[in-house]
Amino acid sequence: MKLLFPIGIAVLGLAATATAQDTTVKSQREIKADDAKVMMMTGCLRQDALSGTYTLVGGLAAKGDDVKTQTKTRTDVDKDDVTVKSKTKTSADGGAVATAGGLSTYVIVPANDVDLAANVGHQVRLSAIMVEGGHGDADVKIKDKTTVDPDHGSDTTSRSKSKIELPKSSLGSYSVVSLTSLGETCSAR
Repeated sequence: MKLLFPIGIAVLGLAATATAQDTTVKSQREIKADDAKVMMMTGCLRQDALSGTYTLVGGLAAKGDDVKTQTKTRTDVDKDDVTVKSKTKTSADGGAVATAGGLSTYVIVPANDVDLAANVGHQVRLSAIMVEGGHGDADVKIKDKTTVDPDHGSDTTSRSKSKIELPKSSLGSYSVVSLTSLGETCSAR
Protein backbone atom coordinates (compact mmCIF):
# COMPACT_ATOMS: atom_id res chain seq x y z
CA MET A 1 0.00 0.00 0.00
CA LYS A 2 2.87 2.36 0.83
CA LEU A 3 4.23 1.79 -2.70
CA LEU A 4 0.94 2.58 -4.45
CA PHE A 5 0.69 6.14 -3.10
CA PRO A 6 4.03 7.39 -4.58
CA ILE A 7 3.26 5.64 -7.88
CA GLY A 8 -0.15 7.34 -8.02
CA ILE A 9 1.44 10.76 -7.44
CA ALA A 10 4.03 10.10 -10.18
CA VAL A 11 1.30 9.08 -12.66
CA LEU A 12 -0.69 12.26 -11.89
CA GLY A 13 2.42 14.38 -12.36
CA LEU A 14 3.15 12.81 -15.74
CA ALA A 15 -0.47 13.26 -16.84
CA ALA A 16 -0.37 16.97 -15.94
CA THR A 17 2.81 17.57 -17.95
CA ALA A 18 1.50 15.57 -20.90
CA THR A 19 -1.44 17.96 -21.35
CA ALA A 20 0.80 21.06 -21.42
CA GLN A 21 2.37 20.53 -24.83
CA ASP A 22 4.48 22.69 -27.04
CA THR A 23 2.54 23.38 -30.24
CA THR A 24 3.10 24.90 -33.67
CA VAL A 25 0.15 26.27 -35.63
CA LYS A 26 0.53 27.13 -39.31
CA SER A 27 -2.25 28.91 -41.14
CA GLN A 28 -2.57 30.08 -44.70
CA ARG A 29 -5.27 32.25 -46.24
CA GLU A 30 -5.59 33.02 -49.94
CA ILE A 31 -8.08 35.56 -51.22
CA LYS A 32 -8.72 36.04 -54.95
CA ALA A 33 -11.01 38.67 -56.42
CA ASP A 34 -12.47 39.22 -59.88
CA ASP A 35 -13.29 42.89 -60.80
CA ALA A 36 -11.89 44.00 -57.45
CA LYS A 37 -8.66 44.39 -55.50
CA VAL A 38 -7.78 42.52 -52.32
CA MET A 39 -6.37 44.80 -49.61
CA MET A 40 -4.52 43.67 -46.49
CA MET A 41 -4.59 46.48 -43.91
CA THR A 42 -3.35 46.90 -40.35
CA GLY A 43 -4.39 49.57 -37.87
CA CYS A 44 -6.79 50.78 -35.22
CA LEU A 45 -10.46 49.95 -35.72
CA ARG A 46 -12.77 52.81 -34.74
CA GLN A 47 -16.52 53.47 -34.88
CA ASP A 48 -18.16 56.89 -35.10
CA ALA A 49 -20.56 57.30 -32.18
CA LEU A 50 -23.14 59.29 -34.18
CA SER A 51 -23.21 57.59 -37.58
CA GLY A 52 -22.04 54.10 -36.56
CA THR A 53 -19.56 54.18 -39.47
CA TYR A 54 -16.43 52.03 -39.05
CA THR A 55 -12.98 53.31 -39.94
CA LEU A 56 -9.52 51.83 -39.89
CA VAL A 57 -6.70 54.23 -39.04
CA GLY A 58 -3.55 52.57 -40.25
CA GLY A 59 -1.72 51.41 -43.30
CA LEU A 60 -1.99 49.22 -46.33
CA ALA A 61 0.18 46.09 -46.09
CA ALA A 62 -0.60 44.56 -49.50
CA LYS A 63 -2.85 45.11 -52.50
CA GLY A 64 -3.47 42.89 -55.51
CA ASP A 65 -5.76 40.53 -57.39
CA ASP A 66 -4.60 37.63 -55.21
CA VAL A 67 -3.27 38.09 -51.66
CA LYS A 68 -1.77 35.25 -49.59
CA THR A 69 -1.05 35.41 -45.89
CA GLN A 70 0.95 32.77 -44.02
CA THR A 71 1.23 32.75 -40.25
CA LYS A 72 3.31 30.47 -38.03
CA THR A 73 2.77 30.55 -34.27
CA ARG A 74 4.92 28.56 -31.86
CA THR A 75 3.79 28.05 -28.27
CA ASP A 76 6.36 26.73 -25.77
CA VAL A 77 4.93 25.60 -22.45
CA ASP A 78 7.37 25.17 -19.58
CA LYS A 79 6.73 24.53 -15.89
CA ASP A 80 5.70 28.08 -14.96
CA ASP A 81 6.18 29.91 -18.26
CA VAL A 82 4.44 30.11 -21.63
CA THR A 83 6.22 31.70 -24.60
CA VAL A 84 4.35 32.52 -27.81
CA LYS A 85 6.19 33.58 -30.97
CA SER A 86 4.38 34.44 -34.18
CA LYS A 87 5.51 35.38 -37.69
CA THR A 88 3.28 36.53 -40.56
CA LYS A 89 4.19 36.86 -44.23
CA THR A 90 1.95 38.52 -46.83
CA SER A 91 2.40 38.44 -50.60
CA ALA A 92 0.37 39.91 -53.45
CA ASP A 93 0.11 38.82 -57.09
CA GLY A 94 -0.68 41.58 -59.56
CA GLY A 95 -0.12 44.22 -56.90
CA ALA A 96 2.30 45.50 -54.30
CA VAL A 97 3.40 44.79 -50.75
CA ALA A 98 3.99 47.88 -48.60
CA THR A 99 7.03 48.18 -46.35
CA ALA A 100 6.42 51.53 -44.63
CA GLY A 101 4.34 54.62 -44.98
CA GLY A 102 2.07 57.10 -43.33
CA LEU A 103 -1.24 56.51 -41.63
CA SER A 104 -4.46 56.79 -43.61
CA THR A 105 -8.11 56.52 -42.65
CA TYR A 106 -10.24 53.99 -44.52
CA VAL A 107 -14.04 53.77 -44.28
CA ILE A 108 -14.88 50.06 -44.09
CA VAL A 109 -18.04 47.94 -44.04
CA PRO A 110 -18.40 44.35 -42.85
CA ALA A 111 -19.16 41.64 -45.42
CA ASN A 112 -21.20 38.57 -44.49
CA ASP A 113 -20.58 37.45 -40.90
CA VAL A 114 -17.56 39.64 -40.01
CA ASP A 115 -18.07 41.21 -36.55
CA LEU A 116 -16.38 44.60 -36.49
CA ALA A 117 -18.12 45.85 -33.32
CA ALA A 118 -16.33 43.34 -31.06
CA ASN A 119 -12.94 44.73 -32.10
CA VAL A 120 -13.55 48.50 -31.94
CA GLY A 121 -10.69 50.21 -30.08
CA HIS A 122 -8.18 47.44 -30.88
CA GLN A 123 -5.33 46.97 -33.31
CA VAL A 124 -6.44 44.62 -36.09
CA ARG A 125 -5.24 43.07 -39.33
CA LEU A 126 -7.99 42.79 -41.91
CA SER A 127 -8.57 41.67 -45.46
CA ALA A 128 -10.91 43.89 -47.43
CA ILE A 129 -12.15 43.86 -50.99
CA MET A 130 -12.25 47.13 -52.90
CA VAL A 131 -14.86 46.79 -55.63
CA GLU A 132 -13.62 48.88 -58.51
CA GLY A 133 -16.01 51.75 -59.24
CA GLY A 134 -18.12 51.29 -62.37
CA HIS A 135 -17.43 47.55 -62.63
CA GLY A 136 -19.98 44.79 -62.11
CA ASP A 137 -20.28 42.63 -59.04
CA ALA A 138 -17.05 41.19 -57.65
CA ASP A 139 -16.61 37.46 -57.14
CA VAL A 140 -14.34 36.69 -54.18
CA LYS A 141 -12.88 33.27 -53.33
CA ILE A 142 -11.34 32.60 -49.92
CA LYS A 143 -9.31 29.48 -49.09
CA ASP A 144 -8.07 28.72 -45.57
CA LYS A 145 -5.78 25.96 -44.33
CA THR A 146 -4.70 25.50 -40.71
CA THR A 147 -2.38 22.80 -39.37
CA VAL A 148 -1.92 22.21 -35.64
CA ASP A 149 1.25 20.25 -34.81
CA PRO A 150 1.67 19.35 -31.14
CA ASP A 151 5.19 18.12 -30.25
CA HIS A 152 3.86 14.88 -28.75
CA GLY A 153 0.77 14.06 -30.79
CA SER A 154 -0.78 13.76 -34.20
CA ASP A 155 -1.07 16.72 -36.57
CA THR A 156 -4.53 17.96 -37.48
CA THR A 157 -5.37 19.97 -40.58
CA SER A 158 -8.54 21.85 -41.41
CA ARG A 159 -9.45 23.41 -44.74
CA SER A 160 -12.27 25.67 -45.82
CA LYS A 161 -13.37 27.40 -49.01
CA SER A 162 -15.93 30.12 -49.39
CA LYS A 163 -17.18 32.29 -52.20
CA ILE A 164 -18.96 35.62 -51.84
CA GLU A 165 -20.30 38.13 -54.29
CA LEU A 166 -20.02 41.82 -53.51
CA PRO A 167 -22.26 44.32 -55.32
CA LYS A 168 -20.83 47.00 -57.56
CA SER A 169 -20.34 50.47 -56.20
CA SER A 170 -20.18 53.79 -58.03
CA LEU A 171 -17.58 55.14 -55.58
CA GLY A 172 -15.77 51.93 -54.66
CA SER A 173 -15.97 50.49 -51.14
CA TYR A 174 -13.84 48.49 -48.70
CA SER A 175 -15.76 45.36 -47.65
CA VAL A 176 -14.06 43.46 -44.81
CA VAL A 177 -14.02 39.70 -45.48
CA SER A 178 -11.74 38.67 -42.59
CA LEU A 179 -10.41 40.24 -39.41
CA THR A 180 -7.75 39.22 -36.89
CA SER A 181 -7.32 41.01 -33.58
CA LEU A 182 -3.69 41.80 -32.79
CA GLY A 183 -4.49 41.91 -29.07
CA GLU A 184 -3.44 45.50 -28.41
CA THR A 185 -5.74 48.40 -27.62
CA CYS A 186 -5.41 51.58 -29.65
CA SER A 187 -3.53 54.52 -28.23
CA ALA A 188 -5.69 57.58 -27.53
CA ARG A 189 -5.38 60.25 -30.22
